[in-house]
Amino acid sequence: MNIEFGKLKREELKAAVALAARAYQDYAYVALYFPDDAERRRGLYAFMNCVMKSNFGRADILGARIDGQLVGRATLESPDYQPPSFWQSIVNDGWKVYFAANWKNVNGYLAMDEEACKPCHDYQKTNRDVWYLSMFEIDPAFQGRGIGTQFLAFQEDYVRQRGGREMILFTNSEKNLVFYTKRGYEVFHECDIEHDGRKVGSWSLKKSL
Repeated sequence: MNIEFGKLKREELKAAVALAARAYQDYAYVALYFPDDAERRRGLYAFMNCVMKSNFGRADILGARIDGQLVGRATLESPDYQPPSFWQSIVNDGWKVYFAANWKNVNGYLAMDEEACKPCHDYQKTNRDVWYLSMFEIDPAFQGRGIGTQFLAFQEDYVRQRGGREMILFTNSEKNLVFYTKRGYEVFHECDIEHDGRKVGSWSLKKSL
C-alpha cells in the first residue's frame, strides 16, 4: 500500500468535502444536533464545503493518498492562523448550510462547536508555538489499516519542521480518545455536551513535539 502525504490540492477540494461528510455522518457530536440521517448528510456536505473553501490557503490543509486517491484529510491551524470572517464564509457558500438543514439545528450546532473548541483556542492563545488540529478524517472505507497513525505522524513532523512545539485538538469520541492517548496525547480539559436530553463527552488533548 503506497501512501503519499502532502498539501491538499485545489482540484481535490470536492473529493475532500465528500470524504469529510462521510467520515462525520455517524459521529455522535454531529448526530446530537442532527438526529435525522438525511438532514445530517445534507448539512454536513454543505458545512464541510463552506469550511474547506473558506480555509483553503488560510489554514494548512493536508491530504493522504493511496495511488492518487484521497483517503484522508486534516486541517492544521498555525499560531498565526486568522479565521475567515462571517462574510467570507457567506461568500464561500455558507448560506447553503441553512438551506440544507433546519436553521435552529444549524445555529445550535455552531454555538456548541464554538464552545467545544474554546479550551483549545484559549490554550493556543496563552502558549507559544502551538498548532491546532481542527479537523482530521480518514475515509470510513479505509479505516483500520493504520493510515490514521501514519498520517498523524506526518502531521506532527510537518508542525515540528515549522517550529511548532505542541499540537492540540479535541474529540467527542471515546474511540478517538483512545487513539490519541495511545499516541502520546494527554487530556487537559474534559466536559460533557448536552442537548435535547442527550449528551456526549468532549476531551481536549495536547502533545509536546
